[in-house]
Amino acid sequence: MKRTHALALAALALAAAGGVAALRLHRAVTTAASEDGVRARRFRPLAFRPFETPDHPVEVFGDGTAAAVGVLGGDLVVGGGSGLSRADRTWDVRNGFPSERVAAAAAWRSQLAFAFERGGWGRLTDAGVEEATTGWGALEVRAFAETEGGELLIGARQGLFRAAFASNELERLDAGSVRCLALLPGGEIAAGGESGLRIVSGAGDVRRVTTPDPWIEDVAFDGTTLWATGPAGTARGPLQGESPKLDAHPRGGDATRGVFFGGAFRSPVVGGRIAALQSDGSRTEELTPEPFRRLFTLSDALLADGPSGLYRKDAARGWTLVKPRRRDALPLPHVNALAVHGRTLWAGFFDGGLSRAPGETLEWKPVEGTEAWGVNALLPAGGALFAATLRGAFRVEGDRLVPLEGAGGAFSLAATSDGIAVGYGQGVYLPEKRLLSAFHGLPGNQAYALASTSRALWVGTPTGLGRIERRRVSLRTVPGEGKLPHPWVTSLAERGDALLVATYGGGVARRTGDGPTEKWRPFVETEGLKVNAGSLVVEPSGRVWLGTQGKGVWRTETDGARFSRVDVPLPSPDVFSLTLFPLENPEVLFVGTSEGLARVPLAPPSR
Repeated sequence: MKRTHALALAALALAAAGGVAALRLHRAVTTAASEDGVRARRFRPLAFRPFETPDHPVEVFGDGTAAAVGVLGGDLVVGGGSGLSRADRTWDVRNGFPSERVAAAAAWRSQLAFAFERGGWGRLTDAGVEEATTGWGALEVRAFAETEGGELLIGARQGLFRAAFASNELERLDAGSVRCLALLPGGEIAAGGESGLRIVSGAGDVRRVTTPDPWIEDVAFDGTTLWATGPAGTARGPLQGESPKLDAHPRGGDATRGVFFGGAFRSPVVGGRIAALQSDGSRTEELTPEPFRRLFTLSDALLADGPSGLYRKDAARGWTLVKPRRRDALPLPHVNALAVHGRTLWAGFFDGGLSRAPGETLEWKPVEGTEAWGVNALLPAGGALFAATLRGAFRVEGDRLVPLEGAGGAFSLAATSDGIAVGYGQGVYLPEKRLLSAFHGLPGNQAYALASTSRALWVGTPTGLGRIERRRVSLRTVPGEGKLPHPWVTSLAERGDALLVATYGGGVARRTGDGPTEKWRPFVETEGLKVNAGSLVVEPSGRVWLGTQGKGVWRTETDGARFSRVDVPLPSPDVFSLTLFPLENPEVLFVGTSEGLARVPLAPPSR
């Protein structure tokens, strides 16, 4: 019995020992798996590849503004509304960039990182430009910063990221949206964005900073004080405690963007001045050569972007222009309407203003008095130019502006045998001073598109297509009939005996005949395309050009049988306006986008 009991105890001891070993092994495996899990959540692949250069002889025009500066090999590099430039070299969509506007840039050891306003980023080396691809997907980068150790900090809508130089991994430190960055003592990072200001450690620990406004546009640290700007102005406070708090600067309510330089936080303010704010609440101001849009710091230099170009503050000479804007730079980037009158190209901008330029040189001259206009459509007729704007409709004769009758914002224009018809938000105002709306039979009130044909005036609305004859609505086509590819009609054009109807979301359809012989044929290859107003033109040869939202330009051949996408580099794939130049015998197509203008040579037409 004793022997049996001893053997049993020995067996239990052995089993217990094995259980402990198994438990230790389980814990080790669990810990390793946990570490692997943490690493998998924080690190993903990072790679760079050359941009693919398109093969198309296109000229591209941005607004020439500066949004970021950096230094590479001793050269000043400027990124902004006309791509990226270094000395006499420029990179933009003609070099494979996905869009024209550069929003951020910073040195990264022997390279320069840069990011696009509409998303995506890359790097500039002595060998050229390369596109970044990451396991985090396409990042919308708004800020860069280089640490003392040569790491690149990346602030994006998707979070705060870090990459070691020459590494093939990208680490996410925090998932909060980032618009601006500042380096703090101890390797911490101040990251501001749409949802507030945070202090992030190198290990990814986060502390919240209380600010008067949760939207943070700029952030800076001067060694003792943390500064932040937003729509409500500038705030500042000491960097201390687990929950730092910034208070509004008593004299910084108009300082909504800025940088810390020369012992003060400096911000461009209204009236061509720079406000210098001190942490004690005081403020001084200095006049500038012209109103500055934005300030930058680069090593020990202060730079500013103005209407004439990029300035640098010189201790002896004051502000000096170091990079003038190109003469063919656009006044604004979003070209919402285009028209040709003789050899002059007219451009109307989404966020204000009307300008004209010779179609060959594109040296723009803004029309005074139109700065507050949001231009929706342009039409040359009878020796003058007509403009449909959010402030109403106008006749433009040189620099003379004559308002037309009608009320509210105007969206479209058409020349009829009796005069100019204007599409308003309340309907169509005819030259006979009669307003037709949904009350009179149109499918909707907002006349988003107009086209005058030999027989009638066609009206496109967000809820269908209408036709006006003899000052009366004679026909309406609405969604329930199954004819329109999409209810929202945005552009109309006559081609031979057919009416081309473009929509926002359903592509293009062709209408022929009338009454019992009426036929509708959709261009199935355009299904789902979103066509903006003013983005449908027909060449004298019969070719049709189409501008789309997010999908660039499309074209038919002279038979007009089907559309195909034209692989041409554009400032943005969001096309808002098209026009042929010159109108009588077109040689080029001007394409207005949300980020600039392209001049596309027309290839010989073919069937």
